Amino acid sequence: MVIARRTRASKSTVAVVSSIKVLVMVRRCSRCTCNELASITLTYQYSRALVWIDDLTAERDPHAYDLCDRHGVRITAPSGWRLEDRRNRFRVVMPNRLAG
Repeated sequence: MVIARRTRASKSTVAVVSSIKVLVMVRRCSRCTCNELASITLTYQYSRALVWIDDLTAERDPHAYDLCDRHGVRITAPSGWRLEDRRNRFRVVMPNRLAG
């Protein structure tokens, strides 16, 4: 980012440069032999016999599994458990122009 300032006495422009470093962590599929990018998060709740699938969470959770698309579509719940797919549940659709 460059910020330019002009001083009144000398009428010169002084540039102040500051750099911002951004570290981006890439999350991979939790399956041992898979190296694809993760796209969903899989979580179990043993007390309620419940498995749920969410969009990839913002932060890694040690109790959840990050899976790629290929492994995410093949998920099944254990016998007697319920599978709840919560992906895209709260997606807001914003029209780009008014109807009419």
